[in-house]
Amino acid sequence: MKNILLCVILLSVIGCALMKPSTTSTVPTKHQIIYKWSQIADYFTKKEVEKILGAPTEILYSEEAEIWKYEYGIARSYGTVSFRRSDNRVWFLSKPSF
Repeated sequence: MKNILLCVILLSVIGCALMKPSTTSTVPTKHQIIYKWSQIADYFTKKEVEKILGAPTEILYSEEAEIWKYEYGIARSYGTVSFRRSDNRVWFLSKPSF
């Protein structure tokens, strides 16, 4: 009986050691999102903004600007970054509010 119990415990320990760790959530927290938005400056290019915030959820166009929209499932919030068409640099920010 002791041998069976020992085998079960040993197999459990070995099984746990061989298991892959569970994947962590890739959804950013509110604090992470706020921090990323705080890094955006008026003179940034589209590439610099995309490097920090990632790809936009939606892109809108007007005569004077290209507007990148970032939607967040957290509290159904979103932010926008407007780029001047003349130089493709940040013109206006509307940060998400949580």
